[in-house]
Amino acid sequence: MTRFATIADLTDPNCLSQIVGPITAVQVTPFTAIGFSGSVLHRVQAAMANGSTKNFVFKRTELKADWLSQRTNDRIGREAALLGEKDLEATWTKIVNPYVAYAREKDSSGLLMDDLSEYLFPDLREPIELATENIIIDTVASLHALFWDSPVIKKISWLNTPVGYLDLLTPGTHEQDEYCPSPDKIRTNISDGWKLALELVSPQVRKYLCRPVNEIFQRWENLPVTLLHGDLKIANMAIVPGDRLALFDWPLVGCAPCSIELGWYIAVNATRLAGTKEDFLTKYRNSLQSQLKQAIDEKTWQQMIKLAVVSGSLMMLWSKALGRSRSNGEEWEWWNSRLEEVVNA
Repeated sequence: MTRFATIADLTDPNCLSQIVGPITAVQVTPFTAIGFSGSVLHRVQAAMANGSTKNFVFKRTELKADWLSQRTNDRIGREAALLGEKDLEATWTKIVNPYVAYAREKDSSGLLMDDLSEYLFPDLREPIELATENIIIDTVASLHALFWDSPVIKKISWLNTPVGYLDLLTPGTHEQDEYCPSPDKIRTNISDGWKLALELVSPQVRKYLCRPVNEIFQRWENLPVTLLHGDLKIANMAIVPGDRLALFDWPLVGCAPCSIELGWYIAVNATRLAGTKEDFLTKYRNSLQSQLKQAIDEKTWQQMIKLAVVSGSLMMLWSKALGRSRSNGEEWEWWNSRLEEVVNA
């Protein structure tokens, strides 16, 4: 992966020519993508000397101004660090690498990516095709299997942690909000959603959800860990030719039990699931076992499922409370009932 000396080099014709061929001109225009991060995005159109055009996406992140980076204690710029980490190069043997080059400067990072707009999923609240979901499951399971309980990733100190994931969207105040608050809309939704959710759940669940997340996670600290993308929402994916999965937006990449990834996936992509949540989790288990070439015993799997429920709840129960009317309460009830079972087990 090419690392340039400065972030400005990522859109400089002379620098870009070194990796994509002779360029006569570069046009950079801002655009807005789906999401609530503090990163700034631009489209980059390179006019090639042979008369063709190449399109890229340029992403710049100021760590001190990005609320997601601050809430997860990112002091290095994980997304750029991933691209320069030799011990994680094998990631791109499983996932299509959309990145072309990167640069890091103090508290800032810049990334240049291939423009995969034509392969992105439409922004709809509709199930994706079953075959497409199977591609996602098999690809993610292969990545998780690759780094399964790996001593290598346990030594990479800058990766996000289980507590970093679980504490990201929890109820209550976050000290980082004093100097780097989340955008107004998401901040209001999270606050209002948690207020409603905590009114709807039982007293036992309410008490549980308000515990420090490090105490909550202790129950599962002996589960195997692996490399997580950390934000597996459909909007961060593209199916490219050859039925291969490309993943971008890796600032939450971390080392944690795969249950956290699964909980987030079935929570944030609830309207995009091809079948039931149980169907998705079962298919993932089968795929993971196939990739690992070993079985996951039932006791361990049930613990993984419980952590997935808790993870999805801590990160998205506020949204389920706000969206009860959209699903006739079915989505809320699924999470509330499963969480009740875990808390009272």
